[in-house]
Amino acid sequence: MSAPEELDLRIVTDKRELLRIMLASWGSHSMMIGLHVYDVAEIDALGLFEPDGTTAALASWTVRGDTAYLCALHSLKTGEGVAIRMLDAVIFSARKAGAKRLKAMLTNDNMPGMTFYQRRGFRLSGLYLEAIDAYRSVVPTIIKTGYMDIPIHDALELEIAL
Repeated sequence: MSAPEELDLRIVTDKRELLRIMLASWGSHSMMIGLHVYDVAEIDALGLFEPDGTTAALASWTVRGDTAYLCALHSLKTGEGVAIRMLDAVIFSARKAGAKRLKAMLTNDNMPGMTFYQRRGFRLSGLYLEAIDAYRSVVPTIIKTGYMDIPIHDALELEIAL
C-alpha cells in the first residue's frame, strides 16, 4: 500500500473502470451539476494508481466558461488521504485550464461528502429540491436510498474559488 504522494497521477483515457464504479454506486454514469447533465464517459478524467497499476482513485471533471465541474470523485482507499490528493489534482488541472471556481454536486444523503468538501474550503452554493427525483424520471436506474439508508431526493451544490 503506497502513501498518497507515492501514487502515480495520470489522465484516464480508458474509462471502463470509472463507468463501472459510477453504475455500481450511483446507478448511472451521468451526473447533473447546476441542472446540466454530464456523461463521465465523455469528459476529462484523472486517476491515481499504485506502482503495480491498481487504481487508488478516479475523478471526472470538465470546464464550461470560467467554472470547472467535478462530476465524480471515487477513492478506492478510504482514510489514507487519497481522495484529498485526487481533489488537489483536479483543482490544479482546473486552475491550469483557466477556471475561476470549482463546483461539485452532492445528493442530500452524502454526509461524508459534505464533510470532505467543506473541510477543504468548499461552501454551499445551491440547493435543488427534488432535483434527483426529477432526474430519476429521465434515468430511472439512479439509486433511491444512499448513505445510512437515507432517501435520495435533493441535490446540494458546493463550490470553491480557485
